[in-house]
Amino acid sequence: MKKVVVLFLLLCVAGVASAKTERFGTWIEFELSKKLFKTIEFSIIPEVRLQDDWTVDEYLIDGKIAYSPFKFLEVAAAYRYNLNVKNKENEEYNRFVFDATGSYDFGRFENSLRARLTNYFNEDDEKSNFFRVRLKSAYDIKGSKFKPYTSYELFRNISTGEFKGGRFDAGFTRKLGKFHRVGLYYRLQDYYSSQESIHILGIDYRFKF
Repeated sequence: MKKVVVLFLLLCVAGVASAKTERFGTWIEFELSKKLFKTIEFSIIPEVRLQDDWTVDEYLIDGKIAYSPFKFLEVAAAYRYNLNVKNKENEEYNRFVFDATGSYDFGRFENSLRARLTNYFNEDDEKSNFFRVRLKSAYDIKGSKFKPYTSYELFRNISTGEFKGGRFDAGFTRKLGKFHRVGLYYRLQDYYSSQESIHILGIDYRFKF
């Protein structure tokens, strides 16, 4: 298992190092979560994505339900509505997401591995299916409400059998009282093609009750 993790991280570093980026964006996300039962949680997640000139690029909203049968495992399903803002005519997208996330703590490190299956389709019925795998590690600083983390996610188009890109994150979260949490991160969205990669500043807020 350790060899697999090391190999995965080396691939992540290689991908980040080779990325060519000229674009910048800002993603702002809000999450409202409610425990319905001890093992079931429902969330509504609106998001706005801005281009490098601070104009709106996309509006998104997710509805998500998660089930934790064990402490180390969570499965989830979500539906996303996406409005892509264009100069001539806006584009609407819909997406379904299915996740399975396993977690393992090592000392003060909180590690997780998430597998995601998702389908993209728009009003013209253009479809593609993606399998995404993300490795994430956070560090619980003793006596601090700040929790830094880093992650890397691979995107594979299972309709064509191609790896389409990777996503590197580095950031932190901070708890504000019992119900609130804020986060800030840098994200490199790297496309394994001629498409330019994107530098992203991410801001998120979560209210969980």
